[in-house]
Amino acid sequence: MVFDKILLLAVLEIAVFLLGYAIGRRVGKKEGITEGMSILPLDWRRQLNETSICPLCSQQLNTNKNCDKIHNRD
Repeated sequence: MVFDKILLLAVLEIAVFLLGYAIGRRVGKKEGITEGMSILPLDWRRQLNETSICPLCSQQLNTNKNCDKIHNRD
C-alpha cells in the first residue's frame, strides 16, 4: 500500500516536470522566432553594407557607375 502511494507520487512528479518542460520549450521557441525576426533586417543591412551584394537575390549592388558626366568634361 505504501509502495503504491510512493509510485503514484513519483509518476505525478514526473508528469508535472514533463508538462512544465513542454510548455517552457514552446514558449522559448516562440520568443526565439520573434527575436530572430526582429534581428534579421539589421543583419541583412549589415551584409549589404559590407559586401554590396543583396542577401535576398545575390545581385551586385552599388556598382560605381558614373552617369552624371561631371567628371567627363571635354
